[in-house]
Amino acid sequence: MSNQEKKVFVTGATGFICAHIIQLLVERGYQTIASVRSPSKSESLFALHPAWKEHVSFVYVPDIATPGAFDDVFKSEKVGFDYIIHTASPVNFAIEDVKEDLLKPAIQGTLELMKAAHNLGGPQIKTFVLLSSAVAVLDSAQDMSFAGRDYTEEDWNTVTEEEAIKTQSSLLGYNASKKLSEQAAWDFMASQKPGFTLTVINPDIIIGPMLQPIDGPRAINESNLFAVYDFFNGKYKDVEFVSFPFYHFVDVRDVALAHVLSLEIPKAANQRIILVSDLITPQLVVNIIRKHFPQLHNRIAEGNPDQILPKGVHPTGWNRSKSFEIFGDGWGYVGLEKSLVDTVKSILDLEKKWRM
Repeated sequence: MSNQEKKVFVTGATGFICAHIIQLLVERGYQTIASVRSPSKSESLFALHPAWKEHVSFVYVPDIATPGAFDDVFKSEKVGFDYIIHTASPVNFAIEDVKEDLLKPAIQGTLELMKAAHNLGGPQIKTFVLLSSAVAVLDSAQDMSFAGRDYTEEDWNTVTEEEAIKTQSSLLGYNASKKLSEQAAWDFMASQKPGFTLTVINPDIIIGPMLQPIDGPRAINESNLFAVYDFFNGKYKDVEFVSFPFYHFVDVRDVALAHVLSLEIPKAANQRIILVSDLITPQLVVNIIRKHFPQLHNRIAEGNPDQILPKGVHPTGWNRSKSFEIFGDGWGYVGLEKSLVDTVKSILDLEKKWRM
């Protein structure tokens, strides 16, 4: 069966990562059905990517956490889906309530889609790919003053739902949402034993050029904002006092490719796969931007170019061997310099559209 005969259902189409996934699916000839919250969202995507019109169609799911949220998608699909990629989940630290804004949509959205796929999707669904995060793996309580043993896919964050709700910390809430939604997916596989396999992708901080609709500076995705744009949009005045929640990154194009390869490579079935390229620190970001964009020197602090890691910070590393083992000899990671240069170019192009 050619890719033209294979149909993929993807969620969260207006998201940073999903837009890249859809672009790859289109390039590889897959029939793609993508969910968005409203018709205006699909219109904005087609306006940006008119070539998608021949390969992509949209369905509307206003609230992924609603019981039966995806049922109509599967009931109305006459031919049936071959694959599912689930990326829709909140990545927003400006929240009012951890449970309602982070935990519930992440956990219930994942379970509602898995239930619909299992009960209504038919036997032809082969693979369910879930976008999780490295925060489901790492230890939220890690002492950054020294590096521990490298994290592997066997590790799980120790954060609990109760802790996240009690503290109302958006960071802990996000970490818990990723851990608990992924655990819910694995528990579903164990208890319901559906006919499809599960592959979970666990990337660290994701940066890279943007293909999703962005109508202004506040609409830039969270990771590109705090790890890149905030250095030259006026937020960070002194690099020395900037800290990141985590200190490793991966390029969005590698994350998208891992999702699509997971549909095509049998070895990816029923695996967690960590995606990490390399170290990212505030000073490294500044050094690279100042090197490649002299026109931004008056917008970005210099910091101390030789102080790569913040004082007292020694982050634990990552064992990336499984990604190379599963995705094969051609697999590799975009380095920080290229990723940052492409991200900044993408942002500067957007600024021209915003007439900044």
